[in-house]
Amino acid sequence: MSLSEKVIKNTYYYFFSQVISLLMPLFLTPFIIMKIGDTQFGIYTLILGVLGTFGLLDLSLSTSFIKFISEYFHKNNIERLNNTVSTGFYIYLFFTIILTIIAFFSTDYLASVINIPADLTDTFKNTFRISLLIFFLSNAFGIFSTVLIVLQKMYITSIINVVFGLLNFISVIILLNYGFGLYGIIWSQAITMAAGILFTVIYSYRSLPQMKISLSKFSKISLKEMSVFGLQMQISKMATFASDKFDELLLGVFTSLNNVTLFNVGNRIVRFGKFFPSQFIVQIAPVAAELKSKEEEEKLNSLMSDMTKYLVVITSPLFVYIFIFSQLIIFTWLGEGYETASLIVKILIAGQLANIALSAPGNSIIPNIGQPKYQMYEGLIHLLLNVSVSYFLIRQFGVIGAAYGNTIATVIPSSYVFIVSVKFFGKNIFDILKSIILPPVIYSFISGAAGYLVYYIVTSSFNMNTGGSRFYGIIFLLILALIVFIIYSLLMYKSKYLNEKDTGILKKFLYKFIPSSFKQ
Repeated sequence: MSLSEKVIKNTYYYFFSQVISLLMPLFLTPFIIMKIGDTQFGIYTLILGVLGTFGLLDLSLSTSFIKFISEYFHKNNIERLNNTVSTGFYIYLFFTIILTIIAFFSTDYLASVINIPADLTDTFKNTFRISLLIFFLSNAFGIFSTVLIVLQKMYITSIINVVFGLLNFISVIILLNYGFGLYGIIWSQAITMAAGILFTVIYSYRSLPQMKISLSKFSKISLKEMSVFGLQMQISKMATFASDKFDELLLGVFTSLNNVTLFNVGNRIVRFGKFFPSQFIVQIAPVAAELKSKEEEEKLNSLMSDMTKYLVVITSPLFVYIFIFSQLIIFTWLGEGYETASLIVKILIAGQLANIALSAPGNSIIPNIGQPKYQMYEGLIHLLLNVSVSYFLIRQFGVIGAAYGNTIATVIPSSYVFIVSVKFFGKNIFDILKSIILPPVIYSFISGAAGYLVYYIVTSSFNMNTGGSRFYGIIFLLILALIVFIIYSLLMYKSKYLNEKDTGILKKFLYKFIPSSFKQ
C-alpha cells in the first residue's frame, strides 16, 4: 500500500468516529448548560482542567510510544517491542495509582483555591473524586490504543469510540432528564470509558498476538529510551495544556465561573474548526515513524510539503468563515447571552490558523523521526508566554485578556517551528509562504468577504434580524457556507494551485466515501 493510500485509509475510518465525537458535545453542550446552569458547567470545565494538570506529571513518556513501538514492530524486533509495551504499561499504572490517591486527599485544598460558590463546594468535591476514575482509566491503559494505531488498525479504535461515545451521549441525556445533574455526566463518562478501554485491550492482543505484557519484561533500557524522548516532549505537552486549560484555571481563580464557561464555549467553536485538519494531522505520526525506520528520506521530505499544502487548503476557508461569522454561530448554537464568546472565538481562531498552517506540519513529522527538540523549544516558548502574558491580561482585562494571551502565546512559537521545520527539510521559507501558504489564505478572505457582503445586503434589504430566530441562523450559516465554499473552490481552480498528484489524492480520499454498491 502506498503512502498516500495508507494515510487516506486511516483518515477515512478516523474521520467518521471524530465526526460523531464532534457532533455529540456540540448538541450536548446547550442541553447540559440548560440543565445544570453556567456555574456548574464551569465546575465541570475546571474539573477536566485540574485532571489535565495531573496528567502533566507523567514526564510525557506516552509521546514516545508511537516512535518506539513502530520502530521495533517494523524491524520485527518483538523482544524490544514487548520491553517497550511492558515498561510503558507498568510505569503508567504505577503513576496513575499514586496520583489518583494524592488527588483524592487533595480535594479539600483544591476546593479552597478555586473560586467556587459555597453552596456548590460539596458538589465540586464529590464530582471531582468520581472523575478521578476517568483520569485513572485514560492514563493507565492508553498504550493499548497506541498499539492499534501503530498497526494501522485505527478503524478498530474508531468503531469503539463511536459505539461508546453514542452510549455516553444517550445516557447523559437520560440522566440529566432524571435530575442526576453533574453527577450523572461524570458517572456516564466513567462507565462508558471503562467499557471502551476493555474492548481496546482485547483487540490489541488479537491484532498483535506476539505482544506479551509482564513485569519480567520491564526494561531499564526501554525506560531510559522513552524518558530521553519524553522529557523533550514534556515542555510541548505542558504548552498544549496551557493553551487548552490554563486560561480556564486562571479565570476560575481570579474571576468567576461564568467567565470560565464563556471561554470554554468560545474555545469549543475553535476546536470544532480544528477538527477537520486534525483528521490529517493524526495520521501522519505513524507514517513518519515508519518512513524513518525504512530510511525513505525523499518521501519524508515530500510528506512535509504535502502536509503543509493540504492543511492550509482545508484550514484557511473554514477558519476565516468562523472568524467572520462567529457572532452568528454562537447565537445559533446557544442563543442570547453569549455575545462575549463570539469575540473570544475571533481572537482564538486567528492564533489557531497560524498554528496549523505554520507549526502542525513540522510537529507531526519531526518528533516522530527522533527529533523532538524543536517541539520542546516551541513548547517552552509557548508555556512561558502563556503563563506570563495570560496572567497579566486576565488580571487586567478578564476573559478577553485570556483570549489575547492565548493567541499571542500561540502565534510566536508557531512561527519559530515553521522556520526550523522548513530549514530542517532544506526548503526556502519565502517560497513556502508564497507558493503554498499565502494563496489559500488570501482566497479564503476574499471568499469570506464576499459571503459577508451577501449576508449584509440580504439582512439589510429585507430588514431581517437573525437575532430573533436561531432557525434563521441555521439557514444563513448553511447558505453562507455554500457561497464561501463555491467562491473559494473557483479561485483555487482558476489559480491551478493543486497539481495532478494533489487532485489524484483527493479523488482517492473522496472515493472511499462512496458506497461499494455504486463502485461496481
